[in-house]
Amino acid sequence: MKLATARLPVHGGNVWDAPSEFSIRTGKLIDFSSNISPLGPPRKVLRTIKDNLWKLGYYPQVDSFNLRSLIAKKHKGLTFENVIVGNGSCELIYLFADVFAQKGTTALIPEPTFSEYESAVRRTGGKVRGVMPKDNFNLDVKAIMDLATDCNIIMICNPNNPTGTLIERRELLKIIDHAKDRNSWVLIDEAFMDFIANQKDYSLVREVRRHNNLFVLRSLTKFYSLAGLRIGYGLGSSRIIEALHSAKVPWNVSCLAQAAAEAALKDHKHATRVRDHLLKERSFMMRRLKTIPRLRVHDSKTNFILIDTRETGLTGKKISERSLKRGMMIRDCSSFRGLDEFYIRISMKTRKQNMILLDFLRSL
Repeated sequence: MKLATARLPVHGGNVWDAPSEFSIRTGKLIDFSSNISPLGPPRKVLRTIKDNLWKLGYYPQVDSFNLRSLIAKKHKGLTFENVIVGNGSCELIYLFADVFAQKGTTALIPEPTFSEYESAVRRTGGKVRGVMPKDNFNLDVKAIMDLATDCNIIMICNPNNPTGTLIERRELLKIIDHAKDRNSWVLIDEAFMDFIANQKDYSLVREVRRHNNLFVLRSLTKFYSLAGLRIGYGLGSSRIIEALHSAKVPWNVSCLAQAAAEAALKDHKHATRVRDHLLKERSFMMRRLKTIPRLRVHDSKTNFILIDTRETGLTGKKISERSLKRGMMIRDCSSFRGLDEFYIRISMKTRKQNMILLDFLRSL
């Protein structure tokens, strides 16, 4: 039997393609392509991982009960029955599609956005209908509601990757209510919501008990710099969570990941430091980037910025290749549906690292 060759997805953060691990460990390679907090994991998390190494000889809690209970307490008004934990939020995207999408169903997905939504739906045999944005990549709520009539699932990233745009709660609730009237499911991916200071104006985590067609994703890997550990969670009605639990693989989250996540969620001082750093560096970078001729910089509400490079005459791929020679990784955005080859995405790092990036971009 001939097996099909899988085409690997294109994402940022492919540091292991670098010439040596030494360049990564020593910081000689600066990764602007992945949207991870530059402050690193909280020290409490590192101590917790060390203190929990003794658990490696044991299976983890199969249902992550302790962590789910802590997450429910964090978001208030929820119980552990409203929470599911995954080996990164990406696992939960695929799990959601496995349960609620099937051959013949259609998912409505605004463009451009994270490619794994489409991949997860197509893997089940479902179809995807894209929705193009309004000016400046703002979500076209009316277009979504008009097209949602015969769609079974709507998947939205908020804040959106790679555009950095943010949608207010009231606009999303219009979509969710519209979908509920048509017995459709809505997934809202809030992987970057922790970077937002005034989350209450945007997040839907407290709406999951009132809307039984809503599933909200959160990630711990980006805000707490735990990308290599893989940990994320989803929130929904007990009906949705029960359906997802019945389909997930057992022991999907390791003992160390569960312990690290608990420690991270309790470290409020670290969370404040990350948000303060982001606000300062994003403001700095937006001002400086907009002074560079031939770059069209899109406003962002989170920890990364989308840049149109067409006036430079250089594609995102060419800029990414040049940056690698200078010890930097920049995300070429040509793989995002809805964007052409003249886009790059950069993430916020330390002031010193950001200055190095600005010098490089000025040289284009």
